[in-house]
Amino acid sequence: GAYALTTSYGAGKGRPVARGAFLVYGDENYIGPFPKRKPDTKGDAISSPRASSKEFTTPLDENADWTQNNRVPKEYITECMELLKSAEMPGNDVANIVRNSDRFFDLGVYFHNPFSWNGWIREVPDNMNGKSGKFCVLAGDAAHAMPPFLGQGGNQAMQDAYMLASKIYEYNEQIQMQQTRASLNGGESEESLVEPNLKSLLKEYEHRRWLPTTSITAKAALLGYLEIGSGIFGNFRDTFFFVMGKIGVAKKVFLDAATPKM
Repeated sequence: GAYALTTSYGAGKGRPVARGAFLVYGDENYIGPFPKRKPDTKGDAISSPRASSKEFTTPLDENADWTQNNRVPKEYITECMELLKSAEMPGNDVANIVRNSDRFFDLGVYFHNPFSWNGWIREVPDNMNGKSGKFCVLAGDAAHAMPPFLGQGGNQAMQDAYMLASKIYEYNEQIQMQQTRASLNGGESEESLVEPNLKSLLKEYEHRRWLPTTSITAKAALLGYLEIGSGIFGNFRDTFFFVMGKIGVAKKVFLDAATPKM
């Protein structure tokens, strides 16, 4: 099973637009997010994402950095056309773009496990006493990379940025209030006042954003497996989407994901 999208990119004034296609499909080397065999850490990565699971003896190159692969384009074209044919993809738009493409990117679809004890916040260690009061904070894909099937990666990153900025602003406000109170109290030292706690404010940011992003990640992963299913699974998918659409669940899922939660 697979599905595809087409798009157009502006190339600048006086230049023709560039066409693009996105082909999403299940990797035969995986069952859901789990590899069928444990990769051998030695050797070079398998170049083809469609390589047989029998060949899965070296790590797969998921190309997380979008590095352009140097394989001969014709090999990509043949591979993509086989995928389109096996998925019985309707229409010719995708096939025409694939045949005329000169750049390809092989990418794995990732999502972070949200059920981690590590959290999104780390205090930068100080060589003297171990605590510096300075923190590194994750946001966007660094905190909750999610499958693209609900189109919510950028939306959630902006909500993270807004919430994180609000907490930093709140901390700065507390610092300013502390300094004002000290000056009004006849030069009372700042040490005698309650110190604003940046870590607790950052934890509030994490706690506020963890649940909605985890919910969207789970829904997007499920939707992705449904969309690229084939055979009996594909028949269930079509029926499932039809019923969910009729009773309004599909609309609610998409709108709920798109509604800001900060």
